[in-house]
Amino acid sequence: MIFELTPSGNPCFSGIHPVLADLLRAVATDPWERYPEGSKRLLPSPSAEEDLCLDWQDHVQPGLRHQFDSDRKMIADDLKTMFLDLEKVREDSGDEGEGFRLEIPRDHAEAWLTTLNALRLAIASDHDLGERELAAQDPTDLSSDRGSALMQVNFYALVQECLLQIMEDEPGE
Repeated sequence: MIFELTPSGNPCFSGIHPVLADLLRAVATDPWERYPEGSKRLLPSPSAEEDLCLDWQDHVQPGLRHQFDSDRKMIADDLKTMFLDLEKVREDSGDEGEGFRLEIPRDHAEAWLTTLNALRLAIASDHDLGERELAAQDPTDLSSDRGSALMQVNFYALVQECLLQIMEDEPGE
């Protein structure tokens, strides 16, 4: 997978393997539905005080949840533009391999970062992945659900790192 900026300044991923393209498509899924246990970490209560928790649930959580849903919809729309770019694959490698291309509008990067982070937290919590596993340099055992979840969390971290890089390079930032 190659990350670069387009001439218009949009972040673009190309040469995306079909498995990674599927992982990108999963970014638009609702973490509360897909990872119900892990998603509890996304909007935790701010206190043990009952009145404060009720106010939080009534006045803050709905707005945050609405923002998450709006960001996911934007990402779902961006993902509709991902396409199989056989011409670019042939150009780069001379073979008939598959590679997808996804260009993300620059002003959508913040929504991608927020959503990727929420999904990473939900997956890590749902699969009980701790700091030790997340920081490990050993090869991941993809034959287990836990290993697949770790690979997914690490892939999303890579995408976030690429997007953060272009945001840091913005003029005036």
